Amino acid sequence: MSIRWWSQPFAPEGSAAAEGIVKQLGRPALDPLTVLVREAAQNSWDAHLPDGMVEFRVDIRVLGDDADTWREVLLPGPPGESKVDLDKALRPEAVVLVVSDRNTRGLGGPLRAGERAHGEETPDFVQFLRNVGEPSDHRFGGGTYGFGKGIFYRLSRAGAILVDTQTAADGPAARRLMGAALGHSWYLGEQRFTGRHWWGLVAPDDVPDPMLAAQADTISKALRLPGFDDGSTGTDVVILAADLGSIGSESDARGRTPEEAATFISSSVLWNLWPKMVPDQHGRHMRFVVGVNGSAVPVPEPHTFDELAPFVEALQDVRAGDGVAFSRTVPPKHAGTFAMALGAADSASTRLLIGAAKPFDGPSHHVARMRVAELVVDYLPGPPRPDPRLAYAGVFKASEDADVLFASAEPPTHDDWISKGLTGTARGVVQGARTFVQKQLDERLGLGPQAGGTGGQGLGQLSALLAGIVPARLSRGPNDGDTGDDFGGRGGAGGTDTNGGGSGGGGGWGGGSGHGGGSTLRRGGRPRLQGSPLLQVHEGRPYLVAHIKVPAGDAKRVLSADVEVVVEGGGRESEPPLGAAIPQIMQWQSAGGTVARGRTVTIPAGEESDWYVYATHVPDAVVRFRVSQEASDAG
Repeated sequence: MSIRWWSQPFAPEGSAAAEGIVKQLGRPALDPLTVLVREAAQNSWDAHLPDGMVEFRVDIRVLGDDADTWREVLLPGPPGESKVDLDKALRPEAVVLVVSDRNTRGLGGPLRAGERAHGEETPDFVQFLRNVGEPSDHRFGGGTYGFGKGIFYRLSRAGAILVDTQTAADGPAARRLMGAALGHSWYLGEQRFTGRHWWGLVAPDDVPDPMLAAQADTISKALRLPGFDDGSTGTDVVILAADLGSIGSESDARGRTPEEAATFISSSVLWNLWPKMVPDQHGRHMRFVVGVNGSAVPVPEPHTFDELAPFVEALQDVRAGDGVAFSRTVPPKHAGTFAMALGAADSASTRLLIGAAKPFDGPSHHVARMRVAELVVDYLPGPPRPDPRLAYAGVFKASEDADVLFASAEPPTHDDWISKGLTGTARGVVQGARTFVQKQLDERLGLGPQAGGTGGQGLGQLSALLAGIVPARLSRGPNDGDTGDDFGGRGGAGGTDTNGGGSGGGGGWGGGSGHGGGSTLRRGGRPRLQGSPLLQVHEGRPYLVAHIKVPAGDAKRVLSADVEVVVEGGGRESEPPLGAAIPQIMQWQSAGGTVARGRTVTIPAGEESDWYVYATHVPDAVVRFRVSQEASDAG
């Protein structure tokens, strides 16, 4: 037997042409690198072992000096008539993209498509490398009919991949290495070929098989593939001559550099796979790493990003059973669960990592929809936020009873739930889920019938909850003998004073009034505001947080904070309207984590320190903070 490329002839009874296989993906709206991340991660999660963490890695590598070795191993390629040009694909400037998973079961099962899997075997090898359109045999798996694997070939400028896998089985067939390519159907004389090719050991019956055991390991090391010397199990899929896509507008578009592609892939992981990064009740999750030319950069945890933290919170509520059930009167009576969390719209994050593959513009007003496997299907947009300075994020997760119905609504790229073409229960569940989610959002946003109907102008309960707490300006209040400063916050629908109701000018977003900086502090001086108060959302509730710089002092001091509603003209509201909320100081908290409940705090003698004052919101009002020194040991 010899190691070479083998081209598949059409069988007399018919065969699948390569063009048709690649086209099964259609023309997804998603960037091809995003499709790759989604499809590959689904495959990896479906193959995860019962315990531990799945490690998923994407490496981008320029061949450089290794090109000669690759050419020696893989050339000559398939006949040129098939349009699989490996000679051009294996030049020094070519890029290979390696997608790896570990702590998965690898591509096991029979080596030939016509053989039957025995015992607990699953025919993963033939499903991935030989067969097309075979139904998934993974209960609650992310994939359906396996058409998504076409993205591996589509991303290759030559339509060629290599697959190196270590399975959990025993024996020489546990380690397997094989190549495959999809080109165009073609003729050799009167014989027509499908355009499908495999690289491997061509047996006497003229059918290629993978290299096994030591032979596979030797070739893998020669090509400097990741390998399995540490005894782990999993799969490496290598895309030859990878197309990394382009950036920029149509008029000035250019190809992505490997570094830009790595950033985009990491961003795609965050937005599409963040649920798999959040450990479930059994601790199962995925860890993602993206590298360029040997580097290795872990993808940060999603909760560390302001844009994703509310989604994570909503998912945790769904998992904990704290969401709202999508209930039906007929089976499946429980079809899914919904939860929502709040966040600040004006994130301080300017990290390219979160913005590169962000699937929508502006702050979130979206619901991440997912099946039981918890891979994001899409982000369903909801109504705009009543206050544009605030964001919300929701999660809808299908139930186990309804999972197969939602799967039937997905296109090959698994990025939508499409009810068109469905019938019966499947159509009812998919359409009903969308209506259910929109109703839940309307109720929380105050856009239900009590507020004038869906799409009405009523601000409702969410507006009432959130209005009046996001500061727009900082100002000094009237000179009434206080020793502290005033912190103004502009109200929502009812706010009319952009200066927070006080006299004097102030700095805008993220700035101070020019009189609170550390350079003006002196030992024993007054506490001062640093910058503008900020919005923070904690456990689904918003608070206004003011940063106070307390100067160094030789004596213990007692500071107090007050918050009041400002009426037109800058005065203090003496009697609130019947039933109106009254603002309250909740606590002081030091930068080191010390908490003092209530409006007062005792500051020990010592060096300059940073403190934060938390106050409750006041709907439709302008509020002002006052911080004063009540007493000190120095008198």
